[in-house]
Amino acid sequence: MRLLDAAVTVMRTRIDGLTAAESCLFLTNAAGVILRHWVGDDALMARLAKLDIEPGFLVSETTLGTTSGSTLITATPTFVRGPEHFGMQFLEFTSAGMVITHPVTQRIVGSINLISRFRDTSPLAVPWVCDIATEVERCLLDAATTAEQGLMRAFVNERRDARHAVVAVNEKTVVANAAATRMLGSVDQAVLWEYAARVLSDPGAADQPAALGGPRPVVIDHHTVVSDGSVIGVVLKLKRAEVRNTEGPAIVELPGMVGHSERWTALLNQLARTHASPGVLLVGERGVGKSAIARACCTTSYREIDAAASAADPQWVTNIAAPALNAPDHSTVIIHHLDQLAPAMVTSLCDALTHRPAPSRVFATSATWPHRDHATDPALVTFPTVISVPPLSERSADLPVLVAHFTAEAGADREPVQWMPDALRALARVDWSDNIAGLKRLVTQIVSETGYSYISAKELPTHLAAITSRRRLVGLERAEATAIVDAIKTAGGNKHQAAAKLGIARSTLYRKMRSLGIDMDDAVL
Repeated sequence: MRLLDAAVTVMRTRIDGLTAAESCLFLTNAAGVILRHWVGDDALMARLAKLDIEPGFLVSETTLGTTSGSTLITATPTFVRGPEHFGMQFLEFTSAGMVITHPVTQRIVGSINLISRFRDTSPLAVPWVCDIATEVERCLLDAATTAEQGLMRAFVNERRDARHAVVAVNEKTVVANAAATRMLGSVDQAVLWEYAARVLSDPGAADQPAALGGPRPVVIDHHTVVSDGSVIGVVLKLKRAEVRNTEGPAIVELPGMVGHSERWTALLNQLARTHASPGVLLVGERGVGKSAIARACCTTSYREIDAAASAADPQWVTNIAAPALNAPDHSTVIIHHLDQLAPAMVTSLCDALTHRPAPSRVFATSATWPHRDHATDPALVTFPTVISVPPLSERSADLPVLVAHFTAEAGADREPVQWMPDALRALARVDWSDNIAGLKRLVTQIVSETGYSYISAKELPTHLAAITSRRRLVGLERAEATAIVDAIKTAGGNKHQAAAKLGIARSTLYRKMRSLGIDMDDAVL
């Protein structure tokens, strides 16, 4: 149950008392933002509305000075009468407040604030708001207890055989038995949590993340846990995939490259089977690591040439390609961007490839597949082996180890850096148009520019905070989310200033943040 739902439930039986007291009651979240109000006196509420005391307004000492909202700082009952208010505009009011603490997490989740006219000040105001806060906490406890007990019952039922690896997950908790703990590494939790989130949002659409817990894939069976018609969590059963005995070479090792997902393992298998091929064409999207793979496959010296340079050099084949392919030391040659070869040079390069010395081996990279009627197709089809390099979107299980690898490279001269699960979950939601290269660039930038030992989602750049919101955003929504997050960051987390910068009311800003899935509880996103 959400805080707002619990408060609404409690206030159904309290509204008459509010009317009798000729007062108004306000519910805030932990940050001090007013979520809901209840009116016991219309004239009083109209006066408060003129002072912006309404949903969406931030009640804090920074904006208002001393008020009952200070209870969020002291975590004790607060009673501020007329002249005791810091702001002159509040001298005619009395306010009483009390924090609401979540009974399970023991974290402050909000506050209850009662406002009346100073002339109507009552010594019963503080006990009344404390009673309401206690009842809200009791509602949260009842709801949380039901959900937690339901999840734990499902977990216990599945783990009766201690040999089975079982994990129970909800939005805030991961519970695993000993078998699952042994199977999973620290980097797997974020991937598992992201997988569970996909199951909870759409049980039929969640694909299985391959290769949790090391190079041997993990098969995941899941079922959702339902209580009172609502999904409260998911229980995952983990099992190591069967290893088939197959004939053929072992998986090739690529120095400086990491990964153990199903797609990455398949690529390594292909490379191992074609280790004797005289020509290998690596095809894939921009930034997937084609050139890095080609270099890693070279066990001896190699030469690199770039076919993209042929557009500006009419003698590129004669002066660059042919000498490299016919070098007396028979070095391996890597041709980058073969699909960008100038069309006029395709025939001459084909001749050079066909008539090169027998021991010479050639790797080439391309974003275009052969036999697709491309201008460079005659050159592409000369390669006997064609291997697809998967995009990062097909290697989601590799993202934590890739992030750890790039972090170690970028932070070699500083203390170790650890990425928090919320940051990894955010990165997993990004559509990486430039794939591994883009991920490496981002990780390097963040590690180089931040002095933190722990990197959370808050340390991610503004544009990622927008596109990794709780739901997928496209087109105008994504642009709107980016503008909102950028304004909040520019304002140093002050949403009042951010709203002014955007030219909208604070209440409008909060409504848009909720609808776009931008977390309202974080001061800076």
